[in-house]
Amino acid sequence: MYWLLHCTPRITSPPLLTSTWSLTHHFAKLFLSNHPTTCPLDPIPSHLLQAISPAVVPALTHIINTSLHTGVFPSSFRQARITPLLKKPTLNPSILENYRPVSLLPFIAKTLERAMFNQVSAFLTQNNLLDSNQSGFRSGHSTETTLLSVVEALRLARAESKSSILILLDLSAAFDTVNHQILLSTLLAKGISGTALQWFESYLSDRSFKVSWRGEVSKSQHLTTGVPQGSVLGPLLFSVYMVSLCSFIQKHGFSYHCYADDTQLCFSFHPDDTTVAACISACLTDISCWMNDHHLQRNLAKTELLVVPANASFHHNFNHQVRHINHINSFKNSQKPWSYD
Repeated sequence: MYWLLHCTPRITSPPLLTSTWSLTHHFAKLFLSNHPTTCPLDPIPSHLLQAISPAVVPALTHIINTSLHTGVFPSSFRQARITPLLKKPTLNPSILENYRPVSLLPFIAKTLERAMFNQVSAFLTQNNLLDSNQSGFRSGHSTETTLLSVVEALRLARAESKSSILILLDLSAAFDTVNHQILLSTLLAKGISGTALQWFESYLSDRSFKVSWRGEVSKSQHLTTGVPQGSVLGPLLFSVYMVSLCSFIQKHGFSYHCYADDTQLCFSFHPDDTTVAACISACLTDISCWMNDHHLQRNLAKTELLVVPANASFHHNFNHQVRHINHINSFKNSQKPWSYD
């Protein structure tokens, strides 16, 4: 079974996909490589399903190939079960904000996502369609590479007797507010069209969830925005969604590093530069406009600014010039603490 993807004329590389997982042994390898999960929506436990893989792989291969060929993501795969978990054991369990919703998806649904992920990720990488400063969920782009990039930028600035400013942007429920039409338009602009785009439209539409709590299950609720939590494709789709933000940052002379929904801006300047505060404000204004247009919300309470001086004698306070931002002297980069002291 074959599936050809029509690409936009500006893409000069081969089509995204020339075939699906049409050979049984290819799918079997993918199926067995998936880590077994526990989901109440699975009619058969995933570990048992893998144990009897020779008997079920042919049928599952047919399901996967049919989905990719027709551009339809099965409706039963678009359901999720949400389990609230305390963020920390010491938190008050009576306060709703202390819980983190954990989304569980059917095992076969995630296997189908993995088949698509492998091919889409390869297409985006081979055609350089993701920004080189976007890390996370990509081979060779980890928390370590993000941290090394930030530290190297600061080191080079100091070597040129420049001070630097780091701005750490935080988004509120970013994965949950992604607009589907904007995301699909972005995928189309990247060269993903035809049956492939139909598949993603099907994947995003008519999703629903139920909440499990103390043995009880809620009524089904529909999701109209966001990328699926707990999914394989969600983080990659969010990275695609965020790509156009980079041009807004670059035109202000800022360097940047992104890890999932965390964005770090870096601006280096000579200590006697009096335009720094205005540059910061202009950049943040443009970013806020972009986020409003893309249905994202910046968390002002968690947006932070760190000044890294060129030398010990440099002192500058931007508190009165740059509003709605917290001024700090240390930060945690993708779960890794860092300080200029």
